[in-house]
Amino acid sequence: MLEELNEFLNTFQKLPREKQLKILDAAAEAFASKGYYGSGIKDICERANISNGALYKYFLNKEELFIAVLDRCQQIMVEYLYEKHTKIESSILNAIEEYLKEIAEICGKFPAYLTVYANLGSPNMEMFSERFSERFKESGKYIYEMVREAKKRGEVIEGIDERALGFLIDNQFILFLYSMLSDYHEKRFRSFMVIEDEVELTSEKKIAFIMDSIRVFLNNKKEESYPVT
Repeated sequence: MLEELNEFLNTFQKLPREKQLKILDAAAEAFASKGYYGSGIKDICERANISNGALYKYFLNKEELFIAVLDRCQQIMVEYLYEKHTKIESSILNAIEEYLKEIAEICGKFPAYLTVYANLGSPNMEMFSERFSERFKESGKYIYEMVREAKKRGEVIEGIDERALGFLIDNQFILFLYSMLSDYHEKRFRSFMVIEDEVELTSEKKIAFIMDSIRVFLNNKKEESYPVT
């Protein structure tokens, strides 16, 4: 079985990168709009403008195609976020701000992939979230290392546990990402900020709120608070 899967994967990887992405993009759009269980191979093939038979040359089944989409999600997160914005150049606050701005950017560039990524938290997606649990742990290490570096530089208030602060920051990142994709999480963000529905809640306001909530754990007292209103 493993040899068979590797054979399919090798066939797909021999395709030009542009064609690979066309298939993965189409699959991501289908999974984002209809969910894993609601999406069919026929719909995905129509979106990618390929035949069912062609798709089955590259993937054994829908599950393996979905895993390939998740791999692409992870590549996007690593390339645009973890490797790019978790290294402290000036201060941890600056790194966090740039990270949040990049989340807003990639939500515009790759909305389907990030919706698929966000939906991994759904109760019926355990088999995939468990399969990717080690990769999620690896992703969390980037945030932890950023906090650890900030603590070495004296930016974190003495006595603050770096793992606890890393967990807090990571959850702020996740809520911000989800709020860019989901009305439910957008409303949750509003409830935390005590903003009425008729008031526009921009990504800039969300970032300002997150920055102020993290600042209380840091020694960066010279930097002014971000205006939220």
